[in-house]
Formats: sequence, C-alpha cells, structure tokens
Amino acid sequence: MNQNSFSDKEGSIKSEQFPKEFYFKKYADITSFISYYYQIKSVIDAKPSTVLEVGIGNKIVSNYLRESGLKVTTFDISKTLDPDVIGDIRNLPFGNNMFDIVLACEVLEHLSFGDFSRSISELGRVSKKRVVLSIPYSSFFVEKVININTPLIKKQLRFNLSIPFFTSYFKRTDEHFWEMGRKNYPRKNIRAVLKMHFKILSEFQPILNPYHYFFILNKTLD
Repeated sequence: MNQNSFSDKEGSIKSEQFPKEFYFKKYADITSFISYYYQIKSVIDAKPSTVLEVGIGNKIVSNYLRESGLKVTTFDISKTLDPDVIGDIRNLPFGNNMFDIVLACEVLEHLSFGDFSRSISELGRVSKKRVVLSIPYSSFFVEKVININTPLIKKQLRFNLSIPFFTSYFKRTDEHFWEMGRKNYPRKNIRAVLKMHFKILSEFQPILNPYHYFFILNKTLD
C-alpha cells in the first residue's frame, strides 16, 4: 500500500495524506487534460447554474467552471485539497435535489464495489436531474482517423475498436478497488446498477484517453 494512502474499515482508499503537488504531477499529462475537457464540456452542455464536483483533484475543472460563471461546490474526502465541503460520497451532507448537475469522475473505483450502488444513489439524490460520471475501463483500444480533404468533401472519419480485458480478473491496487471491463467487473454489471437509479443518456470513451469511460445520466426515467 502506498505510504500516502490507507483503507478504512468500510473499504475505501483515502488520500488525506496526499500533498496537493501529487495531483499536479500525476495528472498533468495530455490524457488527463483530454478527460478534463470532456468533464467540462459535459457539464456546460447541460446548461446548469449550480454544480457539485465530487473528487476535486487539482481543481482544474472546478476553476474553469467557476470562471465560466457557474456556481460550483467542491467536495472531497481529503482535507489537504481544501474542498468547500469535506466528507464521504456514501453519505453526502447535502439536501435532496440541491444541484443542477453532479460531476464525479474517477472517484468510485477508490471504494469497494459493494459501495457502488449506495454511492450512485447519493449522487442522484443531491442532483436535480443530471449526473456526469467517469470510471476506469480496462480495455484494449484501437482508433483509426481518416481525413478526407477534397474540393467537394472535407470530413474526418473515426473508426475505433474497444475490447475489454474480460478474460482476466482485476486485482486491487494501491489506488483502485476495481475497474470496469475486467472479468469480475463487466460493463453490463455497471450498466445494470446505473439503470437502477438513472436513465443512461449517453456513454463514451474520449479520444486519446479511452481509459476514462464516461456516462451521462439522467434521474428521470420517462
């Protein structure tokens, strides 16, 4: 176990001892910024006024959203990151339907999968309608981009193939309890839990960062 992290009795990896610099050094590559872009875009496209970001990391996303004129509340278990509110995602200290949209990216894998449904329920409870979620997806991903540039047609075509590592089990690491795509955590099981609480509006793997799998979720099922 990494000396800067530890597990509590309920099965979650805490990061209270991680220095702020950790989130800038580890999450400052191009793939991270691709994920930040899709997080920001997914929120702004929903045209919210109030946003709850669960798991704030280096605050790049929350800072951008605030500069865009949105009222953002940041929430994290780690006090070293100086969030607006400190607490546990499994028991969010907010009222029902308090935020227009809730953003939780690369967070839930830090808890045991037994807490997944409970955490998802909490995200939905405090959201008025929309939840943006991303989780790690263990898969082999190939993408081909074809640029068509003629006097009559200017278009870019993308073809991709994503094959999960469904033949092997995921073994817990210092940071992750589970990852989607492995034999013990297939995507269909993740979808089944999500559909218990939401309508899945869309799901996608970002270009250049297919490891982060996004779900755009809506509370209303009609």
